[in-house]
Formats: sequence, structure tokens, C-alpha cells
Amino acid sequence: MPARRTVVSVKILCELGIRLGSTRSALLTGSSILPAQLDDPHLEIDPDQELQVIHNLVRLHGKVPGLGLMAGSEYHLTTYGIWGYALITSPTFRQAVELGLRYLDLTFAFSKVELALGNGLASMILSVDHLPPAVRSFVAERDCSAIQVLQRELFGVSLPLRVVEFAFAPNAPMAQYEAMFGCIPQFNASVNRATFDEQWLNLPLPKANEHSARFCETQLENLLSRRMQRGGVSAWLRNKLLADLSSSPSLAQIATDHFMTERTLRRRLTDEGTSYRDLLAEVRQTMAEELLSSTGLSVSEVSARLGYSSPSAFIHAFQKWHNCSPRQFLDARSKQIERH
Repeated sequence: MPARRTVVSVKILCELGIRLGSTRSALLTGSSILPAQLDDPHLEIDPDQELQVIHNLVRLHGKVPGLGLMAGSEYHLTTYGIWGYALITSPTFRQAVELGLRYLDLTFAFSKVELALGNGLASMILSVDHLPPAVRSFVAERDCSAIQVLQRELFGVSLPLRVVEFAFAPNAPMAQYEAMFGCIPQFNASVNRATFDEQWLNLPLPKANEHSARFCETQLENLLSRRMQRGGVSAWLRNKLLADLSSSPSLAQIATDHFMTERTLRRRLTDEGTSYRDLLAEVRQTMAEELLSSTGLSVSEVSARLGYSSPSAFIHAFQKWHNCSPRQFLDARSKQIERH
């Protein structure tokens, strides 16, 4: 969760919670957001603060049928400011989707979203495995519903979906899902995914404007840079590595997944006085100490969790960090605990 975001989404969530019987104060508990601050559309917060509000909403009203669907229906193109306008002015639906994903960090999504193409079909895949289990189904339904609302507002009508899948049991009557997606989803699937005919991506958008689209993308790039500088691109990358450490994605892969060049990402890290190699080593060292000390995993298992090619490669790196082997580290830690 890289960039900071405005408080607009938190206000939407609070308004939903209030309609369901909660107070602003109850919904904002633990978020460090004051009720009066919700009326400042320019106020920026950390993603974790909004996630705390989501936790509160789910804790207080998680049994309300279709809570995630209800929340997602409140996110309109205008909710996102310049990002929404950039989508509206894009030449085609495909370009709108690609731009939207390129600057996804400027939205309020917590899902990791990707576009997959194949066999004449296009799928929007939403991953929430990196989030706390208590909020995963809510976030998946909210973000998937919000995407459906955006598509509907871009064209004025809903494009037909072939299938919608959720990786959990239903949280609402089937009629509620059908009203949102135009079909009854499949549940307890392997992924959260909405699939449609790829040909729809080539449709021109009714309000396309090439000049406005170029202007909007420039504004988006500037806004993303400012927010990342305030939140820190190194902190963002550190979170990415923590979420997917076992596969140890390369800098090039991370850049590609987020629709930026490797050169741009490397430059931003350099500006913050760090590098991908340094961050990867830092995250691995921190996680190695945590996994060895508290999980009971073997050295081989920890090595795999940290994305090393072999246990020997992990042991070599560990010795560089601590001047001792993992076993010696654990022995020393045990003796410290015994003394205390």
C-alpha cells in the first residue's frame, strides 16, 4: 500500500456505517482520524488508517447482507477526482483500463488488480490474500463492485459479464449479486475474478478527448510522485516484498506489474538513498530473525519462505548479517531468554 490517499473513501464508509446505525466516532476508532476531518476532501491519510475504518465497519456490521456490495456501489467516477476524469477521456475502454491500473495507487482499492487476457476473454483479477482475513471478502466485494460501477458510468450501460467468481462463500442473497453484476457469481472459487469478452476492450469511449487524456495522465504522474514522496516509495516497495517474499520478484517485474519502467522505479529509490538490493536484504534479514525465533520452521523452510534458491544460499547471507549461522543465532537467543 504505497501512496497516501484522500479521506474521501473513509467518509463514504462512515456514511454507510451511520445509515446502518453506527456513529462516526465508533467507525473511526483507532484510525487517528477526527470526525471533523472527514469534511476536508484534501486531507491525506495513510492506507492503514482507512483499513482500520474497514475493520471497524466489518466488526460492527459484518452480518449485514451484501455489506461489500453496498459500499462498492458508492464509488463513482467523480469520487476519484482526476483519476476518474482520466478514464472518462481515454480513447478506448482498453486504454482506460490500462491507465486505471497504471495509477491504481491513486484510487481507494486495497485489492491487487490485474488484467488477464486469453482465448478471446478478458478478466479482472482481484487478489486480497495480503490483507487480514477478517476484511478480505468485504474488500473483494467492495472493489469488484466499484469496478462494475465505473464501467457502467463510462458507457452509460453495463457490459455483459461472462462470469464473476469470488473466493469465499456468499455474503448476500443471490438477487443482490445479480443486481450488481448482471449474473449470479460462482463462490468458493480459486480467485476473485470478473470475466468478459475481450472485444469490449476495443470499444471507443463516448467522452474520449485526446488532449484532455494527455493532460490528465501528466497530472496523475505528478500526483503519484508527490504522494509517494510523502509516503515513501521505499516503504511501498518494502510492503510489496513482504507480501510476496517467497517468489522474490525482480525490480523489473515489480515495475512491470505496476505499469512503470524499471528505470523510473530505480531512480525513485536512489532519490531516497536506497536500492532494491538493499531493501530486499533488509526485509529478508528482518523476516529471517522473526521466522527463526517465533515459528519453529526449519532452516530449509525459512529459506524457501524468503525466496532463496537453496538453504546454503540463505545460510551464507545470514552469516554475513550476524557473523554466525542460523543455529548459532537461535542458541544465543535461547540463552538470552533463559537469563531473563
